[in-house]
Amino acid sequence: MVMALTQPVQTPLVAPAEVDLELFTFVERYATNLVRWDLLLFFGHNPEVRMTAAEIANQIRRNLKATIKELDDLAYLHVLTRRYTLNHATYQLARRSSVRRAVMRLAAYAGS
Repeated sequence: MVMALTQPVQTPLVAPAEVDLELFTFVERYATNLVRWDLLLFFGHNPEVRMTAAEIANQIRRNLKATIKELDDLAYLHVLTRRYTLNHATYQLARRSSVRRAVMRLAAYAGS
């Protein structure tokens, strides 16, 4: 059975959402896998924390070896700061304001 439409279907005009180009570029460049995504969100929610790789892996519930690799890569890319002590290395979000702003905005966006 085919029914004829008596009134035309109207779709509401919705303005396209604006793309946050800075955040999009940051994600495309640095959040290249799920471990990195989790690390960026962790540091975005905890921008002042300084922890060892084991502590961070425990917090984000990821494999230690994979976490260390991604922490070191993000440190190499200057997203994180790695500090060596006698017994271990610690990681912290970089002090560069553009990096901090992008990571914290990503965490806020992902949390909403």
